[in-house]
Amino acid sequence: MAKDSMRFNGTRRPFVRMGRSITSRPEPMKPSSGRARSAATLAATALCGLAVMLLPGAPAYAQKSPMIPQGAPVRDNTPEIDALIAKQNWNAALTQLDARIAANPRDAQAQFKRATVLAHLNRDDEAINAFIALTQTYPELPEPYNNLAALYAKHGRYSEARAALETATKANPNYGLAYENLGDLYLRLAASAYQRSQDLGQASGPTKQRLADIQKIVSPPKSAAQPVKKVAAPQEDATPVMPNITNSPSFQFGGSNGSLAMPPYMAPSQ
Repeated sequence: MAKDSMRFNGTRRPFVRMGRSITSRPEPMKPSSGRARSAATLAATALCGLAVMLLPGAPAYAQKSPMIPQGAPVRDNTPEIDALIAKQNWNAALTQLDARIAANPRDAQAQFKRATVLAHLNRDDEAINAFIALTQTYPELPEPYNNLAALYAKHGRYSEARAALETATKANPNYGLAYENLGDLYLRLAASAYQRSQDLGQASGPTKQRLADIQKIVSPPKSAAQPVKKVAAPQEDATPVMPNITNSPSFQFGGSNGSLAMPPYMAPSQ
């Protein structure tokens, strides 16, 4: 009998590989309003996540990126690196993460942390490639897709951000943060479309009103917007006036609202 198949009533059927998780035990993903409450390491780090099969029309995922060795993902246990991230000592954290990954090439947690640290160092191209590599090797994990979408949105690449977020919802239909970010992105896209209609002089009265209403959300007056808080303390319950993906006057990566997955993160069980 072939290793990749099984017989049932005399019929050969393909072997189905179970989804992988970087957690040591199955653990459901918490909703965005209550995730990462208790562990200091979760509160210390920065960013948000997505995963699964690529959508048609999303060639960005096929970009050249460093390959992660195939195999079961490993979850790291590196409190010293988490402490550096908590202190926003990004360069030192990156040095230790590079050493960790060199010794443990399948450490999905360390790969994820490294990508988020690169983003905080404004090395966005490298961070994007790192998240793409994670989505290619572990497509069932939604968090890397979410952070990839946040980076795309930061650079105005809204179509690619939307594709990444939609992929995340397919990877894990219960991953609420991806839906939250997707809704925020749709608001930005709607505002852009309505603004274009108005610029062309073809906007109706209702369209102008919709544009005005959406702009109050995506670009609120500075006096109405809540002050930006450090990403190292994302566990606060305050609901920001500005939604996740966008921030006034334009998208700000790693803002106070926590649209990015936190490393180390709890990957959903499949």
